[in-house]
Amino acid sequence: MGFLTWLEASGLAEWVRMSTAGYPTVITLHAIGMAIMVGLCVIVDLRLLGKFDGIPYQAMQRLLPVAWVGFGINTLSGTGLFVAQATMFATDLMFISKIVLVFLGAATAGILQPELARADTWPGGVPPARVRRIAAISIFFWLAAIVTGRLTAYIMLPILGGGQ
Repeated sequence: MGFLTWLEASGLAEWVRMSTAGYPTVITLHAIGMAIMVGLCVIVDLRLLGKFDGIPYQAMQRLLPVAWVGFGINTLSGTGLFVAQATMFATDLMFISKIVLVFLGAATAGILQPELARADTWPGGVPPARVRRIAAISIFFWLAAIVTGRLTAYIMLPILGGGQ
């Protein structure tokens, strides 16, 4: 736990925990990054599942680089949130579950991105069953990540005496 204690003593952790602007800034950026990544990924996933059929797959493909920007924002802001209470988060099963779900959601986006690039080769313009399954699983991962993230912030942190 020495490294985690060191992280909690870092300037970034102190700024997030103690400054008037730190926590509100980081949590706002985290919400914005999540809205971008999850929102765009779920729209793409729903398109692959047959919704929004008036929108071409090529347009959906152009959304994913923007989603990755959201992922980057979330990674940076999430790091700021983590270092502020690293020793607690490192042992919180809900938080660890959230992180696993976020990376599984990102992995599905990474799998679907090149699949979308091949959309013009799909017979009848219909995504293969494998692609549709991944899109459905992706929605589950993202929604479960949001729920576990909220449970971490609003249930586990107050119980453990943490939180802001």
